[in-house]
Amino acid sequence: MVDYENNNKDNSKEVLTVADNEPPAEIKAVFTSGTVSLNPEDPVWQNALEATIIFSRRLNEAGARTTFLPDEIRHVKVKAVHNGTDIFFFYRWNAATENNSVDDYPVFADAIAMEIPLFVEESTLCMGAMDKPVNIIFWRADLPGPENIVAGGLGTPQISPDEASRNIRHYQKWKNGVWNVIITRPMAAASENQVSFMRGRNYRIAFAYWKGGAYAERGGHKIISEWQYLSIQ
Repeated sequence: MVDYENNNKDNSKEVLTVADNEPPAEIKAVFTSGTVSLNPEDPVWQNALEATIIFSRRLNEAGARTTFLPDEIRHVKVKAVHNGTDIFFFYRWNAATENNSVDDYPVFADAIAMEIPLFVEESTLCMGAMDKPVNIIFWRADLPGPENIVAGGLGTPQISPDEASRNIRHYQKWKNGVWNVIITRPMAAASENQVSFMRGRNYRIAFAYWKGGAYAERGGHKIISEWQYLSIQ
């Protein structure tokens, strides 16, 4: 296990814990014919392969209260399926409390996001770059629905302004210390602000995770994964 600190250009501090010899996970979006419901009990999930995403990079905004343990590593289970028209991502992770509201500091909601390079195969892990933007699907427990975001570097994330990109649906439920979140959108991009998911293609994909409540994680104060792999079967 290796720990070190790194100061970013936006005055945020990165505390990085790297688990030795930890290979990237591969998320396989398996094909299933017919309709897939936004229900974790849908039988389609029984045949979906589960990948474990390890979160070990910590970003801390300048002046933000640091609440995580210095050697804490978190895990989120991910499954993916598609029916040729829509793609579905099923996230499951342990959470001692249901943090689903935002109020005056320091009350924040739990959140998770996935990031994929928008036009190229590879990009910068933290929010992409101006010439290599990324597409982000952001879910937060207090929002009415996930947001489609485009970023081209630190400090640049913006919610897509076009109506067509508001095509993301979801299911969420916290019960007995576990979050279950399903996110779906059409495989075909609705605009230039979205990635197109194509059968037979492989994608780089990364994730961010915010623990709300007493942890008060929000904005740039979060924990992220390394690049992982998504393959569309």
